[in-house]
Amino acid sequence: MLRYVAIPVGALLSALAQIVLKMSSGHRMLSWPMILLFLLSAALYGLAMLVYLYLLREFPISRIYPTLTLLVILVVTAYGFLIGEHLAIRHFAGLGLGTAAIALLLL
Repeated sequence: MLRYVAIPVGALLSALAQIVLKMSSGHRMLSWPMILLFLLSAALYGLAMLVYLYLLREFPISRIYPTLTLLVILVVTAYGFLIGEHLAIRHFAGLGLGTAAIALLLL
């Protein structure tokens, strides 16, 4: 059961790391907020890689690699809703197609 829970946890950690890294880019270079957000992002990436290492031991890569594509969907959606980045209809169409592709790969 733990191995199935680890799949979305790894994807979520990686997506959060990317979002925090994007947030750090909004601060002046080498300012304390930028450095702290960068370090938080690095820690999240490190945790995500540990989860993926565990997953690679538990599943074949053909089952795990499609979850990396899920990261793109999570990050784009999060930027759109949390940070206010504009998402057009074509973005939602692409996100839907990407989700469908992942579902087909994982069946």
